[in-house]
Amino acid sequence: MTVNQEQLVEIAQTVWSSFLGMGLIEMATDKSSATDEGHSASATVHISGSWNGSVILSCNTSLARRAAAAMFEMDDDEVGDSELSDAFGELANIIGGNLKCLLPEPSQLSLPTVSMGAVHVVTVPGAALLEHVELDCDGDQLRIAVWNRRDDQHREHHLELEGLAR
Repeated sequence: MTVNQEQLVEIAQTVWSSFLGMGLIEMATDKSSATDEGHSASATVHISGSWNGSVILSCNTSLARRAAAAMFEMDDDEVGDSELSDAFGELANIIGGNLKCLLPEPSQLSLPTVSMGAVHVVTVPGAALLEHVELDCDGDQLRIAVWNRRDDQHREHHLELEGLAR
């Protein structure tokens, strides 16, 4: 399965525009800067089935708060942690769902996991970065990364879990 930058940008711009009424502009992307350092909000969904991997959205809390305010038609200062987490998780879910449509069947999308707070780095053990894009929304950066887990590692993980269950 190949996901390219153009597909990620198109999906992100469509989702951001349709659900938030906000624009995203593609920024230059450097594979060596693919870590999420400097971001304090992240949302992750996992895709499993014929293809196994993860989609991670990350940005600063300010952008996540603006996105939540737009989604729930609230003022930025009215957005609490719960709304922020719900909105950012839903954005990851929608973007991940759109990517899932490009994948071979069968596949399933996990519920989103949202992490907020101090600056942190999100990684997917046993996976390799397949593609990522960096986008600008009125001066704030949004990063979307797609990680691909090798099938043999996925099978080994399930075998280890089955062994633990016995």
